[in-house]
Amino acid sequence: METLKTLGIVGFLFFLIKGLLWLVLFALIAKGAVSKEKVDQIKARLRRPWKR
Repeated sequence: METLKTLGIVGFLFFLIKGLLWLVLFALIAKGAVSKEKVDQIKARLRRPWKR
């Protein structure tokens, strides 16, 4: 039962941090600190090879 509780906490923290990073990214794009083209370049590099 303790393992399940630990996995729940780790999963919650993972999605919390992931969500906060998305919000920061959108805020930077809205402020103009990061261009949409730059984000598209980064996304293209991170895509899996079989999805290209």
